[in-house]
Amino acid sequence: MRSTALAISLFSLGALLAFGVGARPALAAASVTLASGFNETRTTIPVTVEGVRASCVLDTGSSVMLVSPALAREAGLQSQGGTFEVAPDGRTYADRQTIVGRFTVAGNLMRDVPALISSNLSGSSALCGYDFFARFPTLIDRYHRTVTLFPPASKLAHLHCLPVALGPRVPLATVEINGTWLDNVVLDSGMAGGGALWDGVRSRLSRPLITSADYVTNQSAVRNGFACGASAWIRYASGAPETSMPICTEPRRPDGYNGIIETNLSTVHAVAVDYPRKRICFDVAQYSPGWTAAQPPQAQAQAPQAQQPQSNGGAWSRFNSLRPPL
Repeated sequence: MRSTALAISLFSLGALLAFGVGARPALAAASVTLASGFNETRTTIPVTVEGVRASCVLDTGSSVMLVSPALAREAGLQSQGGTFEVAPDGRTYADRQTIVGRFTVAGNLMRDVPALISSNLSGSSALCGYDFFARFPTLIDRYHRTVTLFPPASKLAHLHCLPVALGPRVPLATVEINGTWLDNVVLDSGMAGGGALWDGVRSRLSRPLITSADYVTNQSAVRNGFACGASAWIRYASGAPETSMPICTEPRRPDGYNGIIETNLSTVHAVAVDYPRKRICFDVAQYSPGWTAAQPPQAQAQAPQAQQPQSNGGAWSRFNSLRPPL
């Protein structure tokens, strides 16, 4: 289950900003490192919501914090106005607006955080989106399975940093896709299973997408104009190794952007999310390219860089965007 990307929709940006007026930035700036977990390829950290322990996916593709209905009930969150989450694979979810009065991570407190109670989440789970990263510069070390809040400059010195635009409360950057640098692409750490590309930029690629006849596409996605079954080569830094990921395309721009791609690639060993400086930084060459986040580094056997698309509809079934009901 993919995180909710660009979670604004009926829960408008104006409402988010209004709710966020009372939100206080974390006062502590001391660097702190904590052990992280994994949900598929996505990094999770332990947090508390109104004192209730939860696992939160670090999701740059989400413009707002999300909590599961079970977590909302246990934490006593009050639901407010409703909104609809319409997934590109045809599924529709009904969500509710709420405010998290107390959110804590590694001893740091955030108050009055706008959030959505998402019927797309299960268990005691949450997604840490824009409001989290705006307050906590974060180094996600996928190789060592740690997350550092307020990382010191020395830990970022060897990373390659990309400038990002944050106007839509998600990071927009220029990345290389099939040999062509494309702008206006969302970098999504909450994506698991691939990415999305607007048909309008396919003609700009110096190399065409690679098709896979074995890829099974959800029929409801086909009816809505989504085409899956292709893969693309992705690179965040010039000279870094490329990695192949499943790509779905659609005739309309995905949420108004040229593309949305996951950052959880086998060649990406660390990601620094630094919203205060409007940048996201990548470590793409420090370690062997064969490792994966699913196992400890010492247990990895050398593997090819390229990962062929799996025979399922995972890319779109895990990519959800909030849109008004059809």
